[in-house]
Amino acid sequence: MERLIIDTDPGIDDAGALFWALSSDAFQIEALTTVFGNIDVDTATANARKIAAVAGRSDLPIWKGASRPLVGEPHFAEHIHRPGGVGFWEYPDPDPQAEVEPDAVRRMIDTVMSAPGEVTIMALAPLTNVALAIKLEPDFARSVRRIIYMGGAALTWGNVTPVASANIFNDPEAAEIVIQSGAPLTQVGLDVSRSFALTPDHVRTLWESRSPMGLALCEMIGYPDRQNDPDEMPEWKTEGMHLNDVPCVAYALNPDWFTVRNLRVDVELNGTHTRGQTVVQMIDRWQGVPNVDVLFDIDAQAVADALTASLTAFGTATD
Repeated sequence: MERLIIDTDPGIDDAGALFWALSSDAFQIEALTTVFGNIDVDTATANARKIAAVAGRSDLPIWKGASRPLVGEPHFAEHIHRPGGVGFWEYPDPDPQAEVEPDAVRRMIDTVMSAPGEVTIMALAPLTNVALAIKLEPDFARSVRRIIYMGGAALTWGNVTPVASANIFNDPEAAEIVIQSGAPLTQVGLDVSRSFALTPDHVRTLWESRSPMGLALCEMIGYPDRQNDPDEMPEWKTEGMHLNDVPCVAYALNPDWFTVRNLRVDVELNGTHTRGQTVVQMIDRWQGVPNVDVLFDIDAQAVADALTASLTAFGTATD
């Protein structure tokens, strides 16, 4: 059983990944840490509480982290996830009066350093919290078991600029710190996330299962009430539910669902048009020392089937 801290900015796709991780017996989830990204950090923290409650894990520690990048201003994605971060899902905050101290970085450090080589960081968000942990604790990078991060694009285009993915673009300086840290790293980027979605049939199965997690995910994209509205998330109705963070969980569960190459990755910090790009050396002409396991191909059908099975098997909603 792999011990995990999941660093997250929920986010509809984060919700899918968190539901799967929380419904799996393959992981011992130590805590959720939150960070700005899809939405501001306070909303992300409230959403983490909601997700944990639906998963039957209201006891799970939730630690609030960075509210802004190391340099510059945050770039939120409310146009995709809506102002509340979780689409059309309406679920009450189980503890709306909670006052959460912004101590995620210190707690992340303490957890990893108390058990060197045992705790994995699964980063579904901008890498600010992880970078701060690496800078504050010199032994953090060599003590973490591994860091699986969602972000980057090697052989595909970006989703916030022509070349940059959202999580890297939101804090390129933090991403560069993490990627050059020497920690064991896996990049789960747009090369695999772009090829993955829950098909309309999978979404229908989640809805008909009446499982709490399945219903929540469907409600986030307005299923079924808004299925005929051409202005609300139209691509999700024709292509299925895009959940970019889910392949992180899939890789931790079964790396055989992916093609992996150990390559040199750097982050562009200064380019006028390329800031936030992950520059991946696909051949050895430039003699870059490999520092990241980069995922390329994904068995999307197997991953979608496994996610759907896990969520539909986890409890049944009451009427």
